[in-house]
Amino acid sequence: MRLRRLVLGGHRRRHARRSSNASGGGALILTIVVLGLLSAAASRVGWPVVIVTLLVIGVIVVRFLIRRAKLSTPKAQDLFAALQNVRAMSGSQFEHFVAALMRGLGYRAQVLGGSGDQGVDVIATGQGERIAIQCKQYAKPVSNKPVQEVFAGAKHHGCTKAWVVPPMGFTKGAFTLARSVGVDLYDLSALREWIRQIDRREQAQASAGDQANESYQGDFEPRVVDLDEIDRRAGNEAAFEAGVVDLDEIDRRERPRG
Repeated sequence: MRLRRLVLGGHRRRHARRSSNASGGGALILTIVVLGLLSAAASRVGWPVVIVTLLVIGVIVVRFLIRRAKLSTPKAQDLFAALQNVRAMSGSQFEHFVAALMRGLGYRAQVLGGSGDQGVDVIATGQGERIAIQCKQYAKPVSNKPVQEVFAGAKHHGCTKAWVVPPMGFTKGAFTLARSVGVDLYDLSALREWIRQIDRREQAQASAGDQANESYQGDFEPRVVDLDEIDRRAGNEAAFEAGVVDLDEIDRRERPRG
């Protein structure tokens, strides 16, 4: 299965540096404006009404995004809805989310967690692969340390591949090291592509299941029952009555009269 790998070029990095300050200032101004509007609304109708309104708007936005993504299967839609909340997930929640994605892609996924995991949060097995995955739910791009950890952890757990999954991306140092040691990096855009693959996989499985049901129904042949024959057999059995044979009487009849 081909999974999308994010390739970070030098031009893209330079462009990101030039625009980072401008985008940060714009986000701060937007946040101040939104908070001011919310405070003004709350002073009129109260915070409970504002919160309920925001929740309703959030549900509408998620449904719109699902339709825009053109996802048709329930599993893919649920995963896509969860992805919209990825920044609010805890580290453990994100690990289980990544494991759910891997299961949707056809792998058997186990969340390790805790001490002794040797830098590996999830192990995914299937399709001839055993993948060590480190999940990093950070608010900023990750450095090369997770790459070092998962590379060593993959060797420790006997895995054939090593991945780092940071939704917020990774630094140039992390990308350079990952490329040199063979660790794959997957960001938020890659997670979206995984969900699209899950949607296509679910559609294919549903189509195969429908074809199998049609084939089974086509091979079915009803059994023809001859009711007249059943009646005749039942009549013969009813007419049969067991007789008692007196062997002494038979001997007397066969004995010669003197």
